[in-house]
Amino acid sequence: MKKRIVIFLIVAAIVAGGAFAVLKSGLIGSGSAVSDSSSEIYVMSLSEIMGENSSYSSDVFMGIVEGQESTSVTKSSERELDQVFVSEGDTVSVGTPLFSYKSDSLEAENVQYNFSIESENININETNRNIEKLTNDLAKIKGQTDEDKEKREDLANQIEGLKHDIAIAQNSIAQTQAKIEENNKKIKNATVSSTVDGVITKIADDTNPYTSDGTFITILASKEMRVKGQINEQNVWSINVDEPVTLRSRVDKEKTWSGTITKIDTESKQENNTDNYTGGVSSEDSSTKYPFYVTLDNSEGLMMGQHLYIELGQTSAPEMDFSDGTYLYDYYIAYDEEGNPFVWADKNGKLVKQSIELGDYHEEQMVYSVSGIDKDTKIAYPMEDMTEGMRTVSTVEGE
Repeated sequence: MKKRIVIFLIVAAIVAGGAFAVLKSGLIGSGSAVSDSSSEIYVMSLSEIMGENSSYSSDVFMGIVEGQESTSVTKSSERELDQVFVSEGDTVSVGTPLFSYKSDSLEAENVQYNFSIESENININETNRNIEKLTNDLAKIKGQTDEDKEKREDLANQIEGLKHDIAIAQNSIAQTQAKIEENNKKIKNATVSSTVDGVITKIADDTNPYTSDGTFITILASKEMRVKGQINEQNVWSINVDEPVTLRSRVDKEKTWSGTITKIDTESKQENNTDNYTGGVSSEDSSTKYPFYVTLDNSEGLMMGQHLYIELGQTSAPEMDFSDGTYLYDYYIAYDEEGNPFVWADKNGKLVKQSIELGDYHEEQMVYSVSGIDKDTKIAYPMEDMTEGMRTVSTVEGE
């Protein structure tokens, strides 16, 4: 019985305009901080990705490390943005200023509101004097003639009307004061700060738009890390929640970490590779895929975006040898608007689109035979915001 290796794919670090990137500074979990705000797209040679000179069972996938969760920071559509203090790729901690709103207009509003309150108070004082005068006039009427009764009724109605005017003015003052308090809160909170430790993965703008929920800044939490993967419908029942796993470095097979499968998300299915994992659609691949998560016992020495193998016990399933041709996992393949397949490849340290041709598809392994690239071609995992010309890096510190 040979040990089967299940490799799971995740989006780990979305840096430099939403593209999958590797931060250039220290390792998460080592206690060092990332001070450089720049980022580079992580690429691996095809031979490393497919594990050249190795044989695998039908349960073969790829895995990457990610933060435990993302935090979304929204921006009020009713307030004008003043400054953004962070950039994509920056590492932030709790309390780090992210952006600020302009408050000049709010301060000007408060000045006008205070003038309104002062004017209302002047009117109330004048009305109270009128009420006092009318009350004295009313007290002077002692007779019981019809004319006296009519005068008393008229004065009483005037007094009640003035009291009603005062009540309206006082209500207006209360509403204006509430507006001032609300503006003061906005002025006090003009600077929005991070509530988590993590890495800025996206800042929305005209070229990098807001998400459907209005998220302005996305922070990938770095306090804890996990492995997020996807598994197809043929193999999803071969793994179990609470199953212990061993995670192994793809570069140094002697480096291992331990963890446990904590969630298999069969509710969040992705069909036909139409999601962001692939960047395109393949008519040949109709397999439904599901994400699942591995919680690490210890993340020391790991880096978000680092590729790992995950070993899950043993299997007697037939093996596939990836060393006898040129093969590529389907989730590394992107498609242009006309449906032509390509990969994001490295060329002299820059990201370029490299056209490929697809051959046979091996559904159990989620692997195509391909032409147009060779085993030395370095490629990146496709993300929707990647653009040609981005810088690439092919080494991970500590590996």
